[in-house]
Amino acid sequence: MMMFPLPPKPRGVIAPVFLNVNKSKDDDDDMEDSTTPSGQRFELGKVILKEFEDPSTGKMRMYEGTIKKYFDDEQLYNVEFEDGDSEDMTEAEVAMCVEDEESGKATFSGRSSRSARRKKVNYSEVNVDKDGNTGGSRGMKRKPSKKGRKSANKKRRGANSSISMANSDDESDFEYEAEQDEDDDTIDADDDAFDTTGGGKQPARGKSKKGKGKGPIKRIQWDEIDLSLDTSASVENERMVEYRKACEKVKGWLDDVDDLALPANPLDRLLNELGGPDKVAELTGRKIRQIRRFDESKGKMVVFYEKRKGAGRFDQINVEERNNFQSGKKLVAILSEAASTGISLQADKRVGNQKRRVHITLELPWSADKAIQQLGRTHRANQTSGPSYKFLISDVGGEKRFAAAVAKRLALMGALTQGDRRATGQSNALGLGGFDFDNKFGTRALRKMLEEIWECNKNCLTDAPERLVLDALKTIDSRLSEALDQPGDWKANLAPYSDDAKSEQDHYELLEDLLLNKCPQLAAQRVKAIGEGKSVVKYLEKLLDGTETKEAIKPKIDEEVKAAMEAGLNFNVLSFLWLFDVGVTEQSASGANNYFKKGKPIDVPKFLNRTLGMNLLRQRLIVEHFIKHLGKQVTLAKRAGTYDLGIKTIGGHSVVIEKPRSFCFRGLEAKDERVLLYKVKLDRGMDAETASQLYKEAVASDTETISSATNIGAGGFFGVGQVRIIKSGFYIDRRREFKEVPRMFLIINQGRASNKCVVVRPNEGKKTFPKEFVWNKLLHGDACQLTLCTDINQAMVTWKKEFDLADRPENERYQRYCYGRHTESCIFGGDVIPILNKILASSNLNGIGQANEMPLVMPDVVRVEPPGKTPEDDSANEVTESTIDAEAEDEDDSSEPPAIGHKVALKILGGSVFRGAITECKDDPASFVTTFTDGSVIEMSTDEVNKARQLFDTEWTKLVVDADVPKAVASSIEVHNSVNSEAQSATRRPILPAGEEITTEEYEKIFEEEYDGDVPNVLVGLEFPKRQLSMYSQSADEHVPIPFWQFVLRKLAERLLEEGAQSSRQLLNLENAERVKLQQK
Repeated sequence: MMMFPLPPKPRGVIAPVFLNVNKSKDDDDDMEDSTTPSGQRFELGKVILKEFEDPSTGKMRMYEGTIKKYFDDEQLYNVEFEDGDSEDMTEAEVAMCVEDEESGKATFSGRSSRSARRKKVNYSEVNVDKDGNTGGSRGMKRKPSKKGRKSANKKRRGANSSISMANSDDESDFEYEAEQDEDDDTIDADDDAFDTTGGGKQPARGKSKKGKGKGPIKRIQWDEIDLSLDTSASVENERMVEYRKACEKVKGWLDDVDDLALPANPLDRLLNELGGPDKVAELTGRKIRQIRRFDESKGKMVVFYEKRKGAGRFDQINVEERNNFQSGKKLVAILSEAASTGISLQADKRVGNQKRRVHITLELPWSADKAIQQLGRTHRANQTSGPSYKFLISDVGGEKRFAAAVAKRLALMGALTQGDRRATGQSNALGLGGFDFDNKFGTRALRKMLEEIWECNKNCLTDAPERLVLDALKTIDSRLSEALDQPGDWKANLAPYSDDAKSEQDHYELLEDLLLNKCPQLAAQRVKAIGEGKSVVKYLEKLLDGTETKEAIKPKIDEEVKAAMEAGLNFNVLSFLWLFDVGVTEQSASGANNYFKKGKPIDVPKFLNRTLGMNLLRQRLIVEHFIKHLGKQVTLAKRAGTYDLGIKTIGGHSVVIEKPRSFCFRGLEAKDERVLLYKVKLDRGMDAETASQLYKEAVASDTETISSATNIGAGGFFGVGQVRIIKSGFYIDRRREFKEVPRMFLIINQGRASNKCVVVRPNEGKKTFPKEFVWNKLLHGDACQLTLCTDINQAMVTWKKEFDLADRPENERYQRYCYGRHTESCIFGGDVIPILNKILASSNLNGIGQANEMPLVMPDVVRVEPPGKTPEDDSANEVTESTIDAEAEDEDDSSEPPAIGHKVALKILGGSVFRGAITECKDDPASFVTTFTDGSVIEMSTDEVNKARQLFDTEWTKLVVDADVPKAVASSIEVHNSVNSEAQSATRRPILPAGEEITTEEYEKIFEEEYDGDVPNVLVGLEFPKRQLSMYSQSADEHVPIPFWQFVLRKLAERLLEEGAQSSRQLLNLENAERVKLQQK
């Protein structure tokens, strides 16, 4: 078989070294340096010979095989033969084949030599064809058989059989005797066409039939052939010159291949650049890998092929690598899809490596389930800290389809996105919440966008790039020119011909519908321009044939592009054409594929899938156009009060949760349920120290690079013709109206994957704004133009000064446009779920049962979490610890590992504390079953059990130290209120004195009681908007302003009274009467 397109080698010419593809200049060194596993005698890559039956001839012939793999457990060699078949051979079988080689029947030394494989060539002009093959060569291969360790289709000869040509009537690939041509009196002395040394022994000269012999042939290197030889003098000269030219051409190709800077295997490159196998744990399914090590003998880094091996069996390597990572021996782990399930890599409390995990996902999988499995490797129970997730997502529009699928599934599970946003970190981590397109607002936005595209609406949210407008204009002018050149009405000529192909008919029908029905003004404008000789197709033809220059043509084309855009060629028209190219039409998008079958309308995932068929620029533009429609739908929903923001966190410089007001709204139906109204005092500002730390984190993670001027980034931010990059840093507003102190801003660019910026103010804390707003309103606005601060120390001084000036309520202004940083919020907590519908109905400003003339005001689900403990909390903890050490010698130590019998406690928000004990321990995963006095059985993780044990110790200390309760009573597992002994025996205490229920206008106080419970550190509840309403007061005989939360509370109480719900005083009277009856019994 010819490996290279070379003519037959002339006599006496030594073949080039590069023709031996199995031998490189470093082969000998590599073979000496390569190591083989224990028990392996023959190295990988060794070539052997074995005799099998040729199916084409039915006779025996030799086949060349290469050792590919070695199975250490079974001591077998996997040999792949030249016909593609493979066989597993024992060491003895391989040794017999090697002995045949060494005995002289085949010349192999580590690597195969072509002289043993290549058939002698008779170079007489009669027997050589145009491909350089002799006429007697059959060139047939045996039929491949099934692969396996034992091939039934191979007929093996004895182990000691030798290679002999007597077994075949045909010419063999391993013929060593020199052929003698009866028609020529010369013998081909070139017995080795691939003898690259020139030192081989010449065969004995023979004699022709005429008894005449010739002397030895002079051997020369291929590059010593004189190209000036007279090729017309003899055929031999012509062949030698052509051979050298062909060798030079092949050598040039091989040199070009060697110069290619091809990237390495991504997995091997990661492994080597992160420290190699000694520092990186590889959890994959592969068996062999490429390792770069320094070779002292060669003085350079050399790549070695080596098997993945560990202390145990191969199927336990991943488990061993996992243990190396979890113990801290290796701090980097690389996972493939093969190891994405069943392996725990979280910062488990039971392992040595408890550092926070940084989980980098290089490629999101197609399936959201697989993505969740991969992300779950580092985010599991019993972990000391949650992982920080990093997702490598480019700004290619179609790639957002994969992120959207994963984001939707994660949102449904309440993971990573708004249900638990802290799991993905803060501003320095990339979450997937911004890619959640597949929801009701995304579907609504897609319908609206497609509706505008099918109508070719002139009102468009995205400006069409002129370069892409020119492409569409060429298509339109070309079709109109064809219609105008034909006789008759040009409108009728737009219809497709019956003999056109189906694809052509569809395309012509699309253009006909576009020009005649959707954009008639554009069609009329282009027909007029073509008639005047202003077709862009003609302009481009003149540019190609050189009749006009580029400088002369460009203004004319720009004028036509501008005229077409004014006539209606906008981004909707471009999208109309682009979507047709990927199979999305008005008929298919609606689900009406034909008249007989109604399909499913196109949805967001299918739309994003189809965009993958567009080029990258079109993908980015049309997906960002969709995102703009999505943002518009979300804005409309927020204005209507129908957009669910999920759980948002309320935090700031300091957060204080005051003692709540308690209401019993459900009467005898649920007399133990309480709705609690918390007042939260919030300092929403940010001090200079926190702002400086946030700035350092932003600078460290700021990896956004400047795109080209025509790029359009996330959210359509990068504009055409200019580069808009917002640099993270401190900015100052030095306008003269700010007399006290210049306004300070900290702006953090969240990278190309987000269209948002974080804007921080000393008096307002952190807020997020679109990049368009930051660029147009803050950095380059008419009224506000911020300047980047280069002196960070001076910026910190100014920041601190403004932070101190803002130490006042939010309704007080310390300078123009600047208000205080202290604010208050009222949060509904406790048992709000049973009466949630009534609470929402009470927020209806139109009244119960009236028409919805005004939108329904929806509350936000908020989470209030103080940033840290106060000094008073720390001192209280110190007293508690000393008291426990002195008084609880017999109690179980909470620092010990949890065990069966340890006592735990569970606090219900604002209510009672239930006591219990650990009744069962589970090992995998580590969890504990706890049983409480109310009969509930709860399975807890180690962290949850430890907190429950600490709560039990805290409650025990309160009873023993503060309430002077005996230790035995305090240690008993009984239900009690988490207050002092007075509260233990106290009944409900209404706020209003007896008799005032009839006269009060504050109806909510009729259901209000005194609250004796604890104030939680973390609060989750409902917050209504901060707005004032006017409500009529009978005592004042006028309308008085009240906050919205109070309006909802009063309307709720008023409605419950109308339904006959018992007041707090009535419940107290009923309970006292029942207590008297019990005492009498």
